[in-house]
Amino acid sequence: MKFSGLREPVQGRRMLLFATIVVVLVFGLDMLTGGWMRSIARGAGSVIWTSGASIGTTLAGTGLMSSRRALARENQALRQEVAQLRAQAASYQVLRQENDSLRALVRLANAAHGITAPITSSVLASPYGTFLIGAGIQNGIKKGGLVLAGEERGSFVLGQVSEVRAKSALVTLVFAPNSIIQATISGASVDVEGQGGGNARAEAPRGLAIAVGETVFAAQFGGRAVGVVGSVESDHARAFQKVYMGLPVSLAALQYVYVIPFEQ
Repeated sequence: MKFSGLREPVQGRRMLLFATIVVVLVFGLDMLTGGWMRSIARGAGSVIWTSGASIGTTLAGTGLMSSRRALARENQALRQEVAQLRAQAASYQVLRQENDSLRALVRLANAAHGITAPITSSVLASPYGTFLIGAGIQNGIKKGGLVLAGEERGSFVLGQVSEVRAKSALVTLVFAPNSIIQATISGASVDVEGQGGGNARAEAPRGLAIAVGETVFAAQFGGRAVGVVGSVESDHARAFQKVYMGLPVSLAALQYVYVIPFEQ
């Protein structure tokens, strides 16, 4: 029966004995030759060091390292340029939206006497469908005034002034959550329920032809437009069809409104 595990200690001792003999021989030769072996070792080390330095110098001379550093600098410069271009594009978009809004307000001013006011709070932030404008009693703003927003097809009633302070006023959106107004769609009178965010819905007779994009008017605001039809859902099992509507302007991008006096 053979025990292979006994061979490993024997082989290890043989290797250690061999290495010891080699070291003793090297030191013996070095002593007999007067340091000749050490001289050879130092010369070999010097050659290896010189060769490594030469290779590094050669790589630097070929421009590989400098080219890599140049590419890294160029990459960083390109990243900065892209970031600047994105910032400029965003600024341009903001200026364009503001310009379009002001141009629409100029058309409103030519059609009716009123006051241009900046929006000072987010139109979409309030759960009650309200927002603040930077104009008040000192600017001639009165409670009940109509707040208009303009776009290419004309003006739309955005809301109505519900509270007035010296230099500011609170506006309640026409389509505030759970609000109910009387509106006209395709000549038919319907109750419109506000959903918030500039959206609303209504139920109209099933046989009434209503087209997407059709303007919705409100008699209680002097027959002015309050929104456009976005979609229509008709069910043959019901006598009514659901009509979904909204404002044709982006409330998130709106910065200015036009306020006109209004008395019912």
